[in-house]
Amino acid sequence: MAKFTPWDNPMGTDGFEFIEFAAPDPAALGALFQTMGFTAVAKHRLKNVTLYRQGGVNFIINAETDSFAQRFARLHGPSICAIAFRVQDAGHAYKRALELGAWGFDNKAGPMELNIPAIKGIGDSLIYFVDRWQGKDGAAAGA
Repeated sequence: MAKFTPWDNPMGTDGFEFIEFAAPDPAALGALFQTMGFTAVAKHRLKNVTLYRQGGVNFIINAETDSFAQRFARLHGPSICAIAFRVQDAGHAYKRALELGAWGFDNKAGPMELNIPAIKGIGDSLIYFVDRWQGKDGAAAGA
């Protein structure tokens, strides 16, 4: 049997940070998540955005009226509008994705929001690159 050799990881990926959902009826989606065992653990201070968690899995419902997520929901119905990959260096991963032909997304961060690099995904969904998460290099929650 051949010895396993780890593959190259030029983007520095290390799992998923969150999946962002959008729906015309965000409350019904939240109820579904709770039925599935997810708990609402945080709300954005200024926006109608809720974080649901089960173990290490993070779901976000963005119900902010004029957000990318709600525009996506009006166009596609209930759906995943964005995913976030954990990466070692978000700037590097974003730059590499653009070099490989990805389309960047101009993420205009508002008050109390992180400016997270993003590219366009399938169906104009978004793919975020996150390099800060709980547990990375011993980081505490919110680090």
